[in-house]
Amino acid sequence: MFPYDSLRDYTADLEARGKLLRIKEMDQDAYEMTAFSYRLNDRQRDKAPGFIVERTKVNGAWYDSPVVANIYNGYRTIAQCYGVEELSDDQGAMYEAAVARILSFISKDFKWRTIEPVTVQKKDAPCKEVILEDGQADLGKFPWIRNNPADGGQYISAGSVIMHDPELGRNVGTYRMQVKGPRKVGVYFTNQSHGYKFMTRAMERGEEKVPVSVAIGIDPISWMMSSTRLAEAGEDEFALAGGFRGKPVELVKSETNDLYVPAHAEFVLEGFISTEVEEEGPYGEMMGYIGRKNYTFTIDITAITHRVKPWVYNLWPGIGGAYLTLPWDVAHFARLKKIMPHLLKLHTPPDVPSVMIACIDKRLPGEGIEMGMLILGYRMVGFSKKVVIVVDKDVDPTDLSRVTHAIGTRWQPGTAGLIVKQSSHIPLDPSCREMFLSSKIVIDATRQQPGEGGPDVYPEDNRTVMEERAAGAFAIVDKKWSSYFGK
Repeated sequence: MFPYDSLRDYTADLEARGKLLRIKEMDQDAYEMTAFSYRLNDRQRDKAPGFIVERTKVNGAWYDSPVVANIYNGYRTIAQCYGVEELSDDQGAMYEAAVARILSFISKDFKWRTIEPVTVQKKDAPCKEVILEDGQADLGKFPWIRNNPADGGQYISAGSVIMHDPELGRNVGTYRMQVKGPRKVGVYFTNQSHGYKFMTRAMERGEEKVPVSVAIGIDPISWMMSSTRLAEAGEDEFALAGGFRGKPVELVKSETNDLYVPAHAEFVLEGFISTEVEEEGPYGEMMGYIGRKNYTFTIDITAITHRVKPWVYNLWPGIGGAYLTLPWDVAHFARLKKIMPHLLKLHTPPDVPSVMIACIDKRLPGEGIEMGMLILGYRMVGFSKKVVIVVDKDVDPTDLSRVTHAIGTRWQPGTAGLIVKQSSHIPLDPSCREMFLSSKIVIDATRQQPGEGGPDVYPEDNRTVMEERAAGAFAIVDKKWSSYFGK
């Protein structure tokens, strides 16, 4: 139970709660695992369970190292990771519970609670159960997944890349890594990432190779800190994870460099990043499109340490998993709330990372557009968002059917929208002709007041009337829910 020290602890709890499927084998040469992930998402969405495949076929060979996936799908799983005790399949309720839990870790001056990591001995570190150095280290012994026929090859999609800068300290970040040989992987840093910053600083110091360790399959909260940019350069993601966990992350020293890694990881890849670059990709990206080829740095691997029969944790970008970034959204919300007191909630739909939905307690004409403008103007949010939808307080922003209903019944395209013809934008958007540039829109899907061109009297919303005047009816149904199905 919370806090989970390892991927296995968390997955065991998922299984105990009936939220994990065990599958005997899958043929990934036929892309069976990828198709299964899509079908899970198509048919069960945010209620789809995680799954573990005991045996996987890759490149004509069968591997007994299990592959685990889809384990952070839906806000229920995120609430579980942060220690929310009362769990349900009500995604809106789980979103609010997880947000409240995350907000409890931040101070009024926007400082996150931290607990420094602790060091353990090698004998107490499961990631050291097997140690492979030099010629024994071979990535070909494990079932790294090629997600899509258009991908440039097999990828390590869920690694936490650990680096150190003499002035900034430790950085932990998640970057895609293409398998290029038994002891070589590409690592793709975008030029806004902390990893890229660390590399450029190393090159300015005249270094030709940079020590690195990559942890794969780590505890949920450490993984979330690695997957978001909650920490600024110079802040330690493992200290942040400790603060969120309420206990320190246990680290152990790497075998062939001086970096410290999570002791309970499934794998650790050790090596050096070369400052020379070579072609990498393409790769199916989080926006749901095949990304372009890039020139990236490479890692020469000096050692692989792992658990006995290690688990490969794999991501399918664009299919679930984007719930991991909730702490980052909460950080943005906390800052924006300071300048927008009527802002109630922010939500980024996990399948559409370039869209943000803002829920407000609207008081004045024009306030919907104003809120949208402020959100786009806030650099850390506005850079990655192309569409901001503003809704009233009676609309749950995590319920996309309610959001689209509000757009269809409360929005006036001619008067309740604002188009920004050109602004900075995330480079992964396939619709952009120029990298880092996009037009953007604010959709004010709040009830339009008379001063905004709306009707003198806006009719009441059927569901809102029920929720406000007959809330007890929903409580009765929720209490009796199982009995309706004969359970």
